[in-house]
Amino acid sequence: MAAPSSRPRDVYVTGFGKFGDILENPTTALAKRLGEHPRVTETHVLEVSCAGCNETLADIYARAEERGRPSVFLHFGVSAAARTLLLEQVGYNVADFRIPDERGHVATNEVIHEGEAADLTTTVRLDELLAVLQNVDPRVALSTDPGRYVCNYVYYRSLVWANRQASKNHANPLVLFVHVPALQRVCLDDQLALASTIVDFVAHAG
Repeated sequence: MAAPSSRPRDVYVTGFGKFGDILENPTTALAKRLGEHPRVTETHVLEVSCAGCNETLADIYARAEERGRPSVFLHFGVSAAARTLLLEQVGYNVADFRIPDERGHVATNEVIHEGEAADLTTTVRLDELLAVLQNVDPRVALSTDPGRYVCNYVYYRSLVWANRQASKNHANPLVLFVHVPALQRVCLDDQLALASTIVDFVAHAG
């Protein structure tokens, strides 16, 4: 197991805006509140569209590369079906949308990155993170299914970016996607407590 990093990582947090029948996405508020966390470098609310995410993420990746510091990309999205927070272990190289994104695009079994692996796994130590989080709140679980909508699209893109940076001997960026449930199932304050603990963990991950 890698030792905790003595130099905290820059933490880039994203949430999402509205989509489909989700008019108030809890990750919008979550991202904004996490902007107050002392370990968070930047927070962004992404438009729920492939094109919008590509534009915003390209800018964030460029700033992270320019800073040249160890970094982690922590993405949050909402899952209407979830009853707990879900730590997503895998991103998949396919976009398959059941509803259009916010710019009207409907992907049907589209490859996200040509020439890349069918799936990529986060290098964050999720078993250890899960144990830490369950001491705060038991409503957390691991997942291997982030869906194939824009959440997975963003996760896979960031995992590819991190792998490419690591191959250039840059400071091995980390990436994690977390699905949160509706606020009726886990209120915003409880989600924030868990999310803040995730930030603390990944900021010092080796």
